[in-house]
Amino acid sequence: MLFVQSNRFDVSTIDVLDWLYFLDGKVNLRILHDTTVINEIVYKISNDEQENLLLKTDKGKISSKEIDAFWYRRGSFNHAPFINDRTTAIHHSFLTQSFQRNFYREREHIGKCLYTLLQHNGKINTYEQNFTNKIANLSAAKKVGLKIPDTLVTNNFEEVLAFSKKYSKILTKDIEFDTINFAYDEVHNVSIYATVTILTPADVMLLKAEEKENSSSHFSLFQQYIEKKIELRIFYLNGLFYPMAIFSQENEKTKNDFRNYDRERPNRCIPYKLPENIESKLMAFMQEMELDSGSIDMILTPEQDYVFLEVNPVGQFQWVSKYCNYDIERQIANQLLNHSHEKKL
Repeated sequence: MLFVQSNRFDVSTIDVLDWLYFLDGKVNLRILHDTTVINEIVYKISNDEQENLLLKTDKGKISSKEIDAFWYRRGSFNHAPFINDRTTAIHHSFLTQSFQRNFYREREHIGKCLYTLLQHNGKINTYEQNFTNKIANLSAAKKVGLKIPDTLVTNNFEEVLAFSKKYSKILTKDIEFDTINFAYDEVHNVSIYATVTILTPADVMLLKAEEKENSSSHFSLFQQYIEKKIELRIFYLNGLFYPMAIFSQENEKTKNDFRNYDRERPNRCIPYKLPENIESKLMAFMQEMELDSGSIDMILTPEQDYVFLEVNPVGQFQWVSKYCNYDIERQIANQLLNHSHEKKL
């Protein structure tokens, strides 16, 4: 059985599933979506029997004994609620929250064990790989010899001011900020997300003036601004690279960050060939981070320097596959099927 965990409406997952059914019409496939509720867990460890996990969900049962290959794409276990205020005698909000935190910690601990068992055979990605971050990425990239932007993380404005004087422009962006979505009313939805912002020394001085009115501030990430010739989005899958060049500098809207998409005048995106020495360093980086796959962001400067920015283990790859005719979805499907066949042999 092939076991896939993802978000229900992730288009890349849907495309891979289509390829799985096309390549093997008899494939035994089980999918755990973020909307699938886990009602019961049975996890057995014994001296006499094979370690086993049984998940009972609102969509049926999943046994680890039957799993030949596992693809973690996105999402997490969606457990049934632990405490329901309407049915429990515990009404004190502080006490309820304390119980919830304890149950959550227990759920996290057992979750790590469950994933270890689910992915004990052939697998692509793991749940734990979700938790890589920009700072860890930069440290590992520097370690393997990749160029990175000079970076500062601080809530000390004197440090920020000194950093901004070193460069004509710096930028600030989130370290780890999830988009916040909520309904404003019956017809309007609100999305709050962090964007890349360019700062000059004068901008930092204005922030310094505002900071005097506050006793403390939250730390932020600042980086040297690097001029770009092109941006590179590189999808990596178990030793293979699928690079795409993005001509974002030809559009003022996408010049600082190609994710500020221009729907009316989209960026030109084409296949790209990485130099062998850059591929070698990226390979060492992905091995250092213990990642089977991920979407890597880099910059090619006008001076022909390759600068590493970050990697997203669960980044979207559908557009890279489409624009560059890479058939990434087919490659993932083939690897999962190969893992399954190897287990059966």
